[in-house]
Amino acid sequence: MKKHIVTAFIAAAMLSSCGKKEANENLEFPRTTWDMSMEEAMDAWGVTEETVKDYDRDDVFVIEGYELFGEETESIQFQYYDFEGNGEPKLMQVFVTYPSDADMDHVSAEMQKVYGEPDPDVTFYYPYSALDTLMPYEAKDLDSVTSWALGSVAEVIPADERKDYREPWEFYQYGLNEENWDQFIQDSRLIRISLITDGGWNRVEFNSSNKWICEAIQKQLSEGK
Repeated sequence: MKKHIVTAFIAAAMLSSCGKKEANENLEFPRTTWDMSMEEAMDAWGVTEETVKDYDRDDVFVIEGYELFGEETESIQFQYYDFEGNGEPKLMQVFVTYPSDADMDHVSAEMQKVYGEPDPDVTFYYPYSALDTLMPYEAKDLDSVTSWALGSVAEVIPADERKDYREPWEFYQYGLNEENWDQFIQDSRLIRISLITDGGWNRVEFNSSNKWICEAIQKQLSEGK
């Protein structure tokens, strides 16, 4: 039963959102769902192994020349990772890059039509960061980051099992330790979208890594590994 906690929480969060019936409340990338395989995502976007860019990596495919949220993109990168080590990689991130002259206010406005109002209180950390110290992403200009997010990690981990999750999570999040663990799970969201223009680099990140990490650890603990 424990392995269904994250899925059940997301479903409950969607049902409890009132007044946003038309919003994509699961924060999914257009044409896709988070549980799509690489082949399914490629099919949804009408591409094949022969037509995508950089398909020499088995965990990433990149498409170019698409308009998204009202503006032309430079590239859209779909990134997968096998969190459970079972040969079934999960869609963990879609990384969209826009040209430097793209109207990102227009992109934001179009995204709000799909995902609803942004969440002004989103703090996030990048998995596999090269930093030895756990640090949230900090923009030089606070107005350069607009985020949408669903659920905190702390809400889906039973309070009496939190210590059991920390050590396995350290594999994915460098700098995580006993002192910062509670703050990390309070801050970290299961699913996140961030529109970022910091430093003149226009991008949108769709990230579900915490959802998949949490589910993988739940399964690991339930199987007594």
